[in-house]
Amino acid sequence: MLQSFVRRTSLMVALSAAALALAPSAAEAQDDKVYALAELQTAPKLRSTAEAGRHIQESYPEDLKRRGVGGMVEIEFVVDEKGKVVPSSITVLDATQSQLGEAAKKVAAKLEFQPGKAGGAAVKCKVVLPIVYKAS
Repeated sequence: MLQSFVRRTSLMVALSAAALALAPSAAEAQDDKVYALAELQTAPKLRSTAEAGRHIQESYPEDLKRRGVGGMVEIEFVVDEKGKVVPSSITVLDATQSQLGEAAKKVAAKLEFQPGKAGGAAVKCKVVLPIVYKAS
């Protein structure tokens, strides 16, 4: 009877260990989470607004600029824990001109941020950013 108890206990310990090995840890589960701005203690911040402005000006389609056509684009993307924009996450939510939407996607891919923080740690988060193209 004692041997039967020891075998059952050993089997339960082995199964529990196997289940723990296969389950993602809490840290791994958190790594995949993309936080909303409302969940953050500190929102992400552009590292350089001057550089962002330069990228926007450089991306302005020449034919629209020449014709004096400006507009606004609203883009959404994920900023990772290092402050880099995840290129595959860039989406145009709204654009007054489709050419400006494509230009804004290229801008977003070049932007760098101080990452957002939750629980004192840098985390992935979703950002919605308006970009305005002004004809001069």
